[in-house]
Amino acid sequence: MNNLLIRIDNISIEEIIRITFDLNIKVYNIKYIDNYVLFEINNNDLEKLNNLYDIKIIKDNSLKSIINNIKNKLEYIILFILGIVLFYLLSNIIVNVSILSNNMDLVKSLNKSLDNYGIKRLSFKKNFIELSEIKKKLLNDYKENIEWLEIENIGMTYTIKLEERKKKNIDIDSNRCNVIASSDGIITKVIATKGIVNVKNNQSVKEGDILILGHITLNDEEKDDVCAKGNVYAEKWYSVSIDMPIKYSKKKYTNKKRYNILFELDNRDYKLFKSRLKNYDSDKEEIISILNKKLYLIKEYEYVDEILEYDEESLNKRIDDLIREKLELSLSDNERILVKNILKKEANDSRIKIELFVTVEKLISKQVTY
Repeated sequence: MNNLLIRIDNISIEEIIRITFDLNIKVYNIKYIDNYVLFEINNNDLEKLNNLYDIKIIKDNSLKSIINNIKNKLEYIILFILGIVLFYLLSNIIVNVSILSNNMDLVKSLNKSLDNYGIKRLSFKKNFIELSEIKKKLLNDYKENIEWLEIENIGMTYTIKLEERKKKNIDIDSNRCNVIASSDGIITKVIATKGIVNVKNNQSVKEGDILILGHITLNDEEKDDVCAKGNVYAEKWYSVSIDMPIKYSKKKYTNKKRYNILFELDNRDYKLFKSRLKNYDSDKEEIISILNKKLYLIKEYEYVDEILEYDEESLNKRIDDLIREKLELSLSDNERILVKNILKKEANDSRIKIELFVTVEKLISKQVTY
């Protein structure tokens, strides 16, 4: 648009209309105020009226004027753009990664893994979906060491919270102890680190039998007493009943993302806006904290629940998971399912009922003093 808003004093609207008509000038938005007239004309018609009247330019909307204004304010515009870029960088860069654990060996190893997945100092923040994927990978990488893990973004810091897996076989601080069987079974594997192995593979043992001796003899002569250590695994059998839905839901993230503001006051959260998304996961980023009152930017990621029916592979995996839960099998102790036989299977429109006979390899060793 190349129009000018101009003012001419001491003239009537009628005269303006007559003159502009005679000079073939198009007039827009004409207004009479007190004793002057305001109206818009094309920039190219200004000279025609300049010869007749004293004209005051109120507003110049021409491209040339806009360019001149930009040139005059270029320094401020550049500073404004640089400020936006700097604010974006400062609000999206991580300057510290903190792992909350007293296990320094685990912290050192975890730091290397986080670095490989792009969670490190002076790196850009990950979105919620990326963090969820990284968390899954870490839990898989450290399935023998970590029970639970969370990656929390607070300001410019990633805080890694975790819970270590508890080992079933706890070492006893003693100079005289044996490793005995905590239950019946048939020995499948013996890993002794101290003491004399007292059993062999495929041997049947009862609860309380000594598996690794702490009392060491040689040619029927007593030599030493130590605290026997090691893991002994045995084959065990169970009957397991499973009742589960025939379908399951799975989150599928859409590309919709919404922002919100959250106030944290007196241990309560208050959202500024009601979410427009029906189903969503969210993560929060601290903007400011004053006197234990915090303001967060919330990012909400929409998802839809996909209802899926188990295929053979996913059903088999789900059955294995339920067996592990029921029998309290520990992946960290290398316990595993050896064989599972389906004795009975019933299915209707909504549920599956399964009776199984399961053979597992389970850790049965524990230390006792003598």
